[in-house]
Amino acid sequence: MDCSATEDGWFELKAYVTEQSGSGWWEGGFTQVSQCNGDVGGCQPYTSGNHMARCGFVNVFVYENGGCTIDSF
Repeated sequence: MDCSATEDGWFELKAYVTEQSGSGWWEGGFTQVSQCNGDVGGCQPYTSGNHMARCGFVNVFVYENGGCTIDSF
């Protein structure tokens, strides 16, 4: 990933779940907490209905949950 193409090192992501039959759906919208936990953590530069991750770090999220943990490798 080109971290220079992100918003202050942050980017949005969302899960897509598929069943064996091939049908699928996007993760629903939610509000992520403004301050992420972890040894790196951080505050996202804007709000979104998606997960906000920091480029170049280990980002941990729970499906349709607003919590986040950002750690170094």
